[in-house]
Amino acid sequence: MASTRLTVLTQFVKGRYICQLQRITLRYCNKGGSSRGLREYINSNAVDFAQKNPQVVVYVRPRPYRHPSIIAEFLNGKHKAISVKNLSRAEINNKVEQLRNSSGITRKKMKRWWHTDSPSIQGVWTPFDSLPYKNY
Repeated sequence: MASTRLTVLTQFVKGRYICQLQRITLRYCNKGGSSRGLREYINSNAVDFAQKNPQVVVYVRPRPYRHPSIIAEFLNGKHKAISVKNLSRAEINNKVEQLRNSSGITRKKMKRWWHTDSPSIQGVWTPFDSLPYKNY
């Protein structure tokens, strides 16, 4: 009975999307020239972003005499800080959308194209392994 309940639950959850971005903080300076793009984004696009994404909490914090930055916090506990110094409103909008679509997991380069939990001592199989051995 428990297995049928589990399969029914997995059928409902299969196509459900959960946004991994939990919180985003927009930090800017009220007077600094490097914060101009972020101030324009806050005045025009930040409210639209917050309304379209109610699962994401948006904080706006002024930081006097500092360069602007965006800090994203994800459901897995990771934080990501991005400097948006001297960026335009459109570029900042692209950065925020990129953060919304990312999962917060750091990318790792895989050393091999294949992975196995029990690597072979004899090496990788090839089609020539089954050919008879010829002694020359």
